[in-house]
Amino acid sequence: MARPRSAAWPLSGVAVALVVYATLYPLSGWHWPEGQVFRWALPRLGHEAASDLAGNILGYVPLGLILCLAHLRSGRPAWWAACLTLASASALSYTLELIQYAVPSRIPSLTDWVLNSLGAAWGVLAALTLHALGVVAAWHTMVQRWFGSPSGWGPALLWIWPLGLLYPPPLPLGQGQLLPPVRLLWLEWTQDVSWQGWLLPDDPILIWSRAHASWLALPWPGVFEAAVVALGMLAPLCVVCALVRAAPMRLALMAMLVMAGMGVTTLSSALNYGPPQALSWVTLPSSQGLLVGALGGAVLLHRSRLTCAWLGLLVLAVLVWLIHQAPTDPYQAQALQSWTQGRFIRFHGLARWVGLLWPYAAMLWLAAHLVRRRADLREAPPREGPDALA
Repeated sequence: MARPRSAAWPLSGVAVALVVYATLYPLSGWHWPEGQVFRWALPRLGHEAASDLAGNILGYVPLGLILCLAHLRSGRPAWWAACLTLASASALSYTLELIQYAVPSRIPSLTDWVLNSLGAAWGVLAALTLHALGVVAAWHTMVQRWFGSPSGWGPALLWIWPLGLLYPPPLPLGQGQLLPPVRLLWLEWTQDVSWQGWLLPDDPILIWSRAHASWLALPWPGVFEAAVVALGMLAPLCVVCALVRAAPMRLALMAMLVMAGMGVTTLSSALNYGPPQALSWVTLPSSQGLLVGALGGAVLLHRSRLTCAWLGLLVLAVLVWLIHQAPTDPYQAQALQSWTQGRFIRFHGLARWVGLLWPYAAMLWLAAHLVRRRADLREAPPREGPDALA
């Protein structure tokens, strides 16, 4: 009998991406290291800042914890899960330290590698402790009760949705505006290529001014903002209802997501624009959109999972189309980068990409979920009653 998929594996991938992004930021100015500079044996620096020491340990604790739990949930013995996790985390840290030879603003360090491995070890110890106390088994039982047949990517999508809101989108909860940053990246990568002008204008500002000229002329921008907020709130609620069968469980999860969306958006405004601007996102259109999105989730409470999956695909598709019509300030990233100091900006950049990619990942999961559910319904014996398509 195949084991049910665990959300720990997708979350491990997110943890790895977070570590890679934080270690190699900024992702620019790469150069091939000179032979006399590159060494397989990592150098030991003469001075280490206390904040760096703590960051190196704490940064790998979640990775060690989640990755070890993923191995344990896959049925591996505790000792084998611990060894695999420690070896993987240590190898990842060593590889990233070597890559830092090619990043101008980063310095490889033996101390960093040792502390990263130590942080992963602390995470492994925490995972083994939770496993020995039965917490992992109790969590698995609860997840089965909530999600029925748990699918690893579905719960993971719900976990990481609030993370994408840490980087302020063009409109509250309006994730998925992927085309403008991709165009700018392409503009940067092809800046010395003669045929760049065939694909992109010389001035990056034109990317926004041309794309959003029609939107700026609309007489009802408040309705547009309310629609984006409503769809942005309704999208994760559709994922909940496509994943969970029982109405009480759906209601509890949807309430948590609504609170998380409001709380993280407020936190994002406070972190990025200053504490006095924490509630600047709360306008009349955004409040109306939030209410409509939450009421839309209530309508889904007793709908079948197939219906919710189809509606989720439609909601996400319209959200992505609408958010690409919204104007984006091309200097927003630069302004945020100058206001936000220290290590937070590295995690901040990852949150931006989570927000940009989350709707597309959710659409892929919903499409796969529809295919899987239809296959299960064809193989299952016919049932009677209102739950036949649940």
